[in-house]
Formats: sequence, C-alpha cells, structure tokens
Amino acid sequence: LAIGLAIGSTNALAFNVIGAGVGSCGTWTADRRNPQGTLANLDGQWVLGFLSGVGWIASGVLWIGPEGIDPMGGLDADAVWAWIDNFCRANPLVTIMNAAESFYYAHPR
Repeated sequence: LAIGLAIGSTNALAFNVIGAGVGSCGTWTADRRNPQGTLANLDGQWVLGFLSGVGWIASGVLWIGPEGIDPMGGLDADAVWAWIDNFCRANPLVTIMNAAESFYYAHPR
C-alpha cells in the first residue's frame, strides 16, 4: 500500500483489500442514511483504519515517499466522514477504498 501511494496509484502494486473497503460508494451513501447504524459504523471505521494505516506506514522505515504524511492530521472522524460522504455522492460506482485513497491525495499533510 505504501509503495502504491508513494508512486501515485495503488494499481502499481497488487494487494488484497478486505472488509468494507470493497463496497461501493453507493453502499457507503446508503449506509450513512443511518449514521449511527452498524453498517455506517463499519464503513466509517474501515476508512479511519485505512487512513491511520497510511499514517503509520509513513512514520516508519517502510515508507518510500515524503516524510511527515498524516492524512488525518488536525481532523476528527466526523470531518473525514463528511469528506467521504461528499465524494461518494459524486462517485457512487467507485469503491470505498478508492474514496479513502482520494481522501489521502486531497489531504497528504
């Protein structure tokens, strides 16, 4: 993942995505109609875990890209989810992982 993000596309490196990230943004949007519901929580926690993982990898020796990457720096979960909400409404056919990846590119901090 780290190498893929550093290069600019996760397509450059094959890795297995498991969990809510494989669902579509259309699913995200439907699940978020009940933001306190179990499905919205699962989707949201998957995104936070993905972005936390990017930040963790970027802080260690495995990272090839620039130092100091913290995609959620200064933001809380609600801000991240609101950004993903807007992205997914505009892009219902992409995956939740693609939405999280797009968030990273928009917030590389």
